[in-house]
Amino acid sequence: MVKVIDHSSDDQGLYIVMDLVHGVDLGAILKRSGDPGLSLGDAIEYVRHGCEALSYVHSQQIVHRDVKPQNMILGDDGVVLVDFGVARALGSEEDQGTIAVGTPRYMAPEVFAGGTVSAASDIFSLAATLWTLLIGTPPRYGDVLKLDKLAPGLPPELQQALAGGLEMLPEQRIASAASFAEAIGVPL
Repeated sequence: MVKVIDHSSDDQGLYIVMDLVHGVDLGAILKRSGDPGLSLGDAIEYVRHGCEALSYVHSQQIVHRDVKPQNMILGDDGVVLVDFGVARALGSEEDQGTIAVGTPRYMAPEVFAGGTVSAASDIFSLAATLWTLLIGTPPRYGDVLKLDKLAPGLPPELQQALAGGLEMLPEQRIASAASFAEAIGVPL
């Protein structure tokens, strides 16, 4: 996860100063090296780093709200989760608005509908990221039912993990980053 160096606020808003992360975002890596997706091993390893970052972020009662390949940078020390510009504290009033914040194809259904944002919302986005890295394009709602046809070579356990991470109802979705990591075979 990117390091926060300083923070401030003024009449214009809140500001966060973070480390500059050198590397390439996973979206660019996918465009450059995807055939159409990345190798199973690379995709799982990149998402494992995302699970570690989200596990920490969620333990601090923060939800990222915009997990996607473009916000995960592969640098010298692995993948770093960046762009906390729309992150919010869990339970804040802004978690229950009518404005959906995030990137549509990676956004959990409850966020898209303006509902309550939770750690499970980030898990949906991380599962959509893994899907994208494997398949080459982000999932559409309902694609999970066609996963065996879209990626016939995926192990059944990984198909089940993706289905659990992309569950439409947050209360039925894999609930934590640690649980998602375990489901994809890389326990934290």
